[in-house]
Amino acid sequence: MSKPERSTSKRAPRTQSIAGIRVLTAAARAQVEADATRPGWRGARARLALSSDDHRRANAEHRLADLARDGGFVRKLAKLTARGYAGPGGGRAAVVASTPEWRATTVQVAGLWPFAVGASAPVVGTPVGAHYITGSTVHFDPMSWFLRGFITAPILFVLALNGFGKSSLIRRIVTGAVASGETVLCMGDTKPDYRDLVLRLGGQAIDVGYGFGCLNPLDVGALGSVIDRLPDPDQRRQVAARVEAGQVNIVAGLIELVRGSRVADYEETLIAAGLRELYSRTNEFNAENPPLLSDLLAVISDGGERLRQFAEEDDTPSYRASTKTLRRSLRALVEGPMGAIFDGHTTTRLALDSPAICVDVSRIPEGDNKLLAAVLMVCWSSGFGAVAAAHALADAGLAPKRLYEVVMDEIWRVLGVGEFMVDRVDALTRLNRPLGAGLIMCSHTVKDLTAFESLASQAKALGFFERARAKIIGPVGPEEVERIRSAVGITDTEKLLVTSWAAPRPPSDDDTTTVRETPPGTGCFLLKTGESGEPGIPFRMVFTLSERESDIHNTNRRFIFDTESDDASAQGAGR
Repeated sequence: MSKPERSTSKRAPRTQSIAGIRVLTAAARAQVEADATRPGWRGARARLALSSDDHRRANAEHRLADLARDGGFVRKLAKLTARGYAGPGGGRAAVVASTPEWRATTVQVAGLWPFAVGASAPVVGTPVGAHYITGSTVHFDPMSWFLRGFITAPILFVLALNGFGKSSLIRRIVTGAVASGETVLCMGDTKPDYRDLVLRLGGQAIDVGYGFGCLNPLDVGALGSVIDRLPDPDQRRQVAARVEAGQVNIVAGLIELVRGSRVADYEETLIAAGLRELYSRTNEFNAENPPLLSDLLAVISDGGERLRQFAEEDDTPSYRASTKTLRRSLRALVEGPMGAIFDGHTTTRLALDSPAICVDVSRIPEGDNKLLAAVLMVCWSSGFGAVAAAHALADAGLAPKRLYEVVMDEIWRVLGVGEFMVDRVDALTRLNRPLGAGLIMCSHTVKDLTAFESLASQAKALGFFERARAKIIGPVGPEEVERIRSAVGITDTEKLLVTSWAAPRPPSDDDTTTVRETPPGTGCFLLKTGESGEPGIPFRMVFTLSERESDIHNTNRRFIFDTESDDASAQGAGR
């Protein structure tokens, strides 16, 4: 049996659009009205459809009236504001979240530049981390920002609690400084924190300590070795006078450490006269073969007509009596414990062409502050003598100009050896621009700068933090923030931020892992470059792959044990 043929004619539409609203056509409405008179569910359904069509037609009439009044628009739009359309149905946002930002080269983004807003930090200096809010790269180092005019002096002070990555951040800045052609001087690495990095950068590491090399305070160093290379006689004379003054100051400083009191003026005169007497001896002492402290003691003990004249004594007995205190102090230096380090020729001299120099003083026994102070004094004299020598050669056109970066990590140890170190650091913070050197200082708290009996020393030490034109603040406590506010403006939001970084993760007994967890605030810092209350630049430093593989940031090696060797040792002990 064949199927009936399906009609191909289209059915008439049941609805039409009036002002954008669908209503029944006249034919369809007539059919619905006829069905509404019927009893039963069919009639009820038709009456419901008829009521709905009545409401739609009423809305269409109102919309037609609005179209006539508003010039043809379907309806009046809500007011557009910076936070969205205001009004019913507009969707205005009370809080607008900031859009994450990244930096990339046009090669990385296939030639596109989709970033509409710049980051809050300029792309100048060493990449130190990612912006804590936007994720964009933060660049900073004191020398680059000083050369661009962002800060008025290349001085940086890093302040944070221990274990949150202060030294790691400084090592990142040091790496960038070496990459940009600067020479980094770590003159007194007390932990050490920079030895491995300096060696990997092709620099020079010098060990100082009992049985680990000697430092000759009378060594003319790099500054004395360039005298003969200078073509100008006046410049040679000036450099020679500076070398002699440096030798006298170093010997006088060592005597003050041993003696515990100031050196008299006539004693400094005798030291200078003794040095001139030694160098006046033909072909005995020169820049390559400098005298030792024992030689200076011998020439002062022997006396002579010239030394008696400098001492203003008429005969040998009176000369011996007047120089007895000085000879005792020199004897203590030569024959005492310090003689093993200072009464010998310098084992390793500073290399002027090295990209970085680290003097490792970590082998000095803990608590031997007197020896540490003496070593730091001699190291600083040698280091800044090398800087002066490089500048002298550059001024004479014999070498290219170079910039220097001086690192003073754990400055509390440097200042703790004696109040005289405050004066030396104070001079460096004031004269770093004539020396062409930047300065990076680091400590745990501002209170480290006030641990002196003298109010004058406290004021000078606090000046280090105040004169630092860039300050990087890591995780600290609320009280420390209030102390910082005396020198730099910290907003309440920034206070909550840096104190939250210092909060540890709550301990849990459920955690059975043996891997040491990193504190959540590790690597988080706030960069401030002004005294006003303007917001700083928060960022988080993350180690690169090469830094992780080199393990230069691992300062917890003493807490890491080799499981296999430990098990073997335990088994051997059991047998």
